[in-house]
Amino acid sequence: MKPRFILFNRAGVYYSEDTTTGKQHSLRTKDKDEADQHLNAKNEAERQPAINLRIARANLAATDSEIATRTWRIVMGEGARLPPLAALVLFEDVNRATGALPSTAT
Repeated sequence: MKPRFILFNRAGVYYSEDTTTGKQHSLRTKDKDEADQHLNAKNEAERQPAINLRIARANLAATDSEIATRTWRIVMGEGARLPPLAALVLFEDVNRATGALPSTAT
């Protein structure tokens, strides 16, 4: 099976290229080992998205012990303490994620 992402070097900086679309993206590194790891992660995510999601959830749970108990009410309460523009961005993200506008009722 042909990998979706390939690695190339331009002026000492490593890039990945999507073999499906032809889009190129800088990996922002000059270290070959780091570039290989990043490329392998991208190809692995393409091959097995369900496993990638489980790994992401495990990493998040390891760094944030409250993730399992956090509700949208807590998130929105934190958003109310943000500056207006940052709160607007948060509310728009919540709307996109849930498909409904957040309730202002407490």
